[in-house]
Amino acid sequence: MVSLLLLSHSAKVVEGTRDVALQMAGDAEIAIVGGTKDGSLGADFDETLATLRKLVQKGDVIVLSDLGSARMTGQMAAEALDVELQKRVHLCDAALVEGGLVAAIAIAAGQDTEAILEQLQEYVLNKD
Repeated sequence: MVSLLLLSHSAKVVEGTRDVALQMAGDAEIAIVGGTKDGSLGADFDETLATLRKLVQKGDVIVLSDLGSARMTGQMAAEALDVELQKRVHLCDAALVEGGLVAAIAIAAGQDTEAILEQLQEYVLNKD
């Protein structure tokens, strides 16, 4: 099973992206982490790690993020997992919204991780 984790500095951004993706691909598992616990803008490491731990137990996870520090939070959370579980986490620099929609549709269609990541290459941005 492949799932999708959308990370953003804004809860509204990932909520909206997930809503549109689920309309297009209702069978995809899409988790979101946006903003901080107090509702402000930012990247929440603890929530990202907890969500990633939950998803990775089921299979591969493709992680998309909006900005550099959200990507860095996802990377640090992945590195906090056991080494074997880290192999299931795939950080991708594809555009959050466009990539999220493409990945969700591919997940719902039953495509494997490699095929989805290949499709996402068309949407890769330089986020470093």
